[in-house]
Formats: sequence, C-alpha cells, structure tokens
Amino acid sequence: MPDIMEFKPGDYKFIVSPGGPFSSGVTPMPGFALRRVRFARPVPMADGFAFIKMHLEREGRPVTALAACELRSPAAMTGEQFQAFNGEYLRTLHQWGCKAGDINPLARSNLAPITEVPREAMFFAFTYTVPEANASGDFLISGKPEIRDGAPPAERIVSGRDVSLKGLETKARFVMDAMRERVAALGCDWNNVTAAQIYTVHDIRPLLEPVFAHDSISQIGLAWYPAWPPVIGMEFEVDVRCVRTELVIDAR
Repeated sequence: MPDIMEFKPGDYKFIVSPGGPFSSGVTPMPGFALRRVRFARPVPMADGFAFIKMHLEREGRPVTALAACELRSPAAMTGEQFQAFNGEYLRTLHQWGCKAGDINPLARSNLAPITEVPREAMFFAFTYTVPEANASGDFLISGKPEIRDGAPPAERIVSGRDVSLKGLETKARFVMDAMRERVAALGCDWNNVTAAQIYTVHDIRPLLEPVFAHDSISQIGLAWYPAWPPVIGMEFEVDVRCVRTELVIDAR
C-alpha cells in the first residue's frame, strides 16, 4: 500500500508520490469537505493562481487549503519539458507553503487538448478544503496514465504503442485498477465516485461496457476530453473524484 501523509496546513491527507510534482490523490480530514471550482473558460496559469489566492481569502481559507489543480497545456511534452514546466508550476505553490518537506501534497491532472488548443499553460479547475460538520468521504484522485511506476523503460508504458481496441482496453483497465487502488488507499469508498474524467484522443465508446460499466461509472456522466496526456508517448489517462459541491466561475 502507498504511504499516506497528513498535510495539516491544508486539512487533508494525500497519497505520497516520492519526488513527484504532485501527489496521487487527496482526501480531507474529518470535519472538512472538498469544494471544486471550474473556470467558465480556462485562464492562463499565472492568472489562475492569482484568482485562487483571492478566492480562498474571500472564502476565509488559507492558500494551503488548495488541494488539487487541473491544468491544460498547448501540447504533450518531452520528459525534459515536463520537468521544466513543473518547476514553474511548483514555484508559486512552494511560496504559499504548499509542501510537506520535500513532498508535494496537491493532486493534479494536466492534458493537451487537440481542439481549442491553448496558446500557453492554463488553469481549468481547482479544488480546496472547506470546514463542514460531519463531513467525510470526499476524495480526488490525480490523473493517471498507463505508466507502470518504477518499471524499466521498455516495460513502463502498458501495451506500448498498441492502440488497437485490445491495446486500449488493456491500457484503460490498468488505469482504472490504479484508480480503485488509490481510492482504497485513502480509506474511501469507490461507490461514492461522483465524476470521472478521461483524457485520450481515441474513441472511448468501445470501452464503455468492458471497462467503465464494469467499474459502475458509465452512467454518472463520464467527461471525455479529446486530448493527449501531458507527456509524449502516453495514450490514455483518467481521474476520478467524490466532490459533492462544485462551482463554475467566470474569472474574467
């Protein structure tokens, strides 16, 4: 089982991803809930951070209550480009105190749309903790592509470049199994999933019955974004969440 740490300044726990720029998922501490805000239209990353700070202050929450970020990028990146991007992304968060020693506690997803392609890195949504009496069970799992963590390079990408229906089903099943494992690691209930987001350029319809219906999420309103996962070579990424309060805000 993965390590779980408390991030007391944010009132949540998270799945540790050692050395990673984000955690594998978060769940609030007892007496707190998650609240998600989606921007009506994505905003540049710097503007997004400024809006989040203002929003949290207005809500009476510290900036460390920020628990997850959802981003959009102009294109899938090389490993080196991804590292450089993460350095820029983490600079603001670390200035805010959103770190636990050398560990990054926030959950995250990122993708590169193939339509309405942004000119620069953008904020799509963010999630934070709020006090709520008797609240329990909320969670948000970071985007996970078909990558075997710690595997040799030749074995790292599940099914390699196979994007046949069989290959995609293998990739999707691997990712969904990882989602279930992460939810269980946080001590949360899979049956409480309120939303799932799928990031792939491939048609997901043939996967509805064998993968998503199998996991009892095919009728909760799957959000399919025609997009690449953030790093070149990946084909399929998913995140899931249990968030009961969600807002859409025009940040213009």
